[in-house]
Amino acid sequence: MSMENNDLERCPWTKALWRGHGHRCPSPTRRRESSLLGTKRQRRFWGISRRMLWARSGAKIRTATGKRQQGHLILVFLVLNSNGLLCQVWTDLVSEGWAEHCLEALEKVQLQGEEVVLPLVTGDGLHSAVRCVVRKFGRCSCFLFSCGHTPPSPTVCTWPLEIRSMEGLGKCAFALRDLPAGEMILEEEPFYTRMPRAQLQKRPEWDQAWLAAFNGIRAALKAPEGSPFSEMPEKPLLASTALVLDLISFVLLPESLKGALYGFSSPALDSDHALVEVARQLAELCKERLPECKDADLGMLQFAILVTEMNIFPGGRIFWTMSRINHSCAPNCVFSAAPNRWGLRSVRPISAGEEITISYLGEELLLPTVQRQWLLWRSKCFICGCRRCASPEDPLRDRACSSCMPLPKRWRVVHQPAVWRRKEPSTAGRAVALLKEGTEFDTNGVSQRTKEGLWIFAEDSDLKKNGWVLVDGSTLGLGQLIEPIDEEFANIWPGRLKHRLKRTVFNRPGDAAREHYLNWYDLDAQKLTAWHWRKEEDEFEESDSAGSSYARFSRERNWTCESCGEEIEAFVKEEQLLGEVAQRVFAMALHDQRRASAAGVKGLVLPDENFVLTALRLADDAGRLFGRRHWIWQMGLLFAVDLDLSLNRFTYRKWDAEWISGTASMLLEVWDWLASLELSQAPSYFLHSRASRLSKEMENVVLVRSDVEKQPAVEERFLRLRSKLQRRVDGLSPPVSILPDREFIPETLFIAH
Repeated sequence: MSMENNDLERCPWTKALWRGHGHRCPSPTRRRESSLLGTKRQRRFWGISRRMLWARSGAKIRTATGKRQQGHLILVFLVLNSNGLLCQVWTDLVSEGWAEHCLEALEKVQLQGEEVVLPLVTGDGLHSAVRCVVRKFGRCSCFLFSCGHTPPSPTVCTWPLEIRSMEGLGKCAFALRDLPAGEMILEEEPFYTRMPRAQLQKRPEWDQAWLAAFNGIRAALKAPEGSPFSEMPEKPLLASTALVLDLISFVLLPESLKGALYGFSSPALDSDHALVEVARQLAELCKERLPECKDADLGMLQFAILVTEMNIFPGGRIFWTMSRINHSCAPNCVFSAAPNRWGLRSVRPISAGEEITISYLGEELLLPTVQRQWLLWRSKCFICGCRRCASPEDPLRDRACSSCMPLPKRWRVVHQPAVWRRKEPSTAGRAVALLKEGTEFDTNGVSQRTKEGLWIFAEDSDLKKNGWVLVDGSTLGLGQLIEPIDEEFANIWPGRLKHRLKRTVFNRPGDAAREHYLNWYDLDAQKLTAWHWRKEEDEFEESDSAGSSYARFSRERNWTCESCGEEIEAFVKEEQLLGEVAQRVFAMALHDQRRASAAGVKGLVLPDENFVLTALRLADDAGRLFGRRHWIWQMGLLFAVDLDLSLNRFTYRKWDAEWISGTASMLLEVWDWLASLELSQAPSYFLHSRASRLSKEMENVVLVRSDVEKQPAVEERFLRLRSKLQRRVDGLSPPVSILPDREFIPETLFIAH
């Protein structure tokens, strides 16, 4: 596509691009490139490459690679590092038929910071809409840098979104056209990258006096009055190294980029939020101790910390377009990151005019509403009011109903050496049969609760031996007596996670039989060993297993069973305590735990053995109290899945059919639970990488005939779970994994192997 000279005469950039060169197109030497892109140190800091493109009608152009092409429109780009669109050599810059549109758009640009969309075409004929912002105005020139582009496609593209200011919400992004699910909406390069942490380690200012003053920075984080989490206790907010990196990185920016950040959202400097106060104290310390900050304004330093924290993405990057997109706990888009490529992808169909949202949270999306809102208030200084947070119900806190919870039909004796089946539901009742350890039996679903615990009615072919069996003998000092058998869950039941691990992994010769639990988690064990919570009544109740089994949490009525209508108020404080502990224990990063540094296993987390056992005990207790659909139990299952995968990879323990069936069952249960939450992201966005890895492991498992002959159901269950898992893997393959892989094994096993 060519352009007439008279069209170019109307373009304000047909004049000289460099003062003193007239209309001649100068050779882009290293000196002139440096004058345009800054010094070598500045380019490295901004992430700007030496690749530059500029053109003039009827003249040859040269890129930093030395290739020559014919140019048709005078443009100067500051092109950031990318392996994609903008690193290609351009020939026909403007898509055919869009020349007039580009000229009109460029002529309207009058001020620094204004944006313009140019439909361009690459050297191989692919089209893309590139959005540019004015970086600098010269006397006869205008320098632009890209603030996003659509992925290259064979047809002419239009820009997919626009940024508008909304009252009370600030700047919001809205779709300009209908966007299908799974589409890469735009790709963008960051214009700000946080300084690497390693650059602080060798600074002379980072001495003991600095550390003492730095560690003393803190402020009380309080919940706003009337907020949904107003009952959350006051907690201290401390300074972090990331805040120091934010401040220094901002100070070293060129003035034009500093000015660009002033257009991004941040809390007021006189706000009473704890983060604002921490930023003020840290700004005072940096102004006093750091040479880069001595001449800077104190308010500017405080603002630098706040504006960076409010708009930064994972990896310490700020984007011109994507950083302006608002948060939602039910987002319609997801941030996509690959080596040197970042973009925005839709997770569901988006209608024209609908607001485009992303989530500022990662794994925290699977936390209850109150905890998500608290985290966003602490880190981003706002209270989320999205669809999920505004709903009065919270499905992540579903708990089993004590009145209509269905009981499993088949059970197994686990107490040594045996238990009694009695005529009446009482230890004083007449014994009718002795059931040895390992004996399996069926029930009719009828249960009774007494002061001794939960009794179920067991059936036998001999009617004279029908009777009641006590599930848990903790009140008698006996512990668990029988456990349910459920093929659907591969016998993974609340109360068995810890014992499942200990029997197969920690059962080493010479190990002590006793357990040591850490002091950060210590609830009343006698209270938590009940199959369901015990009612404070002297008389026992009889119930069958009909109806729905879970109660939904509501802000107005706590928990209410949808089937029987019973309102549940038991163990409210215990749920809050377990939730606070679980949020920290089941975090994907496993904070404050040792990490391996040896070659081949670098990054492998090595927690204490007691930490792992106690984490599994936490999941067991939550499952006993609240049932299988409570978020703590589900996070415990995911913790156990990651542990199983890590043990198989980093130790000598190898899979067998029964063990890997349990792992697959846990993963599928978490998958089904995520699907029931009706999140905007499909479960595969959270679990696909784990499912794919486990499916490959199941393909390599060899069924041992001797084990199959002893337990014929093992092979059938293994094959059924393998087929079910493979169907999930063969379904949607998401481009983004919200829950990163978590690899860890107990430190004692790492040393042993």
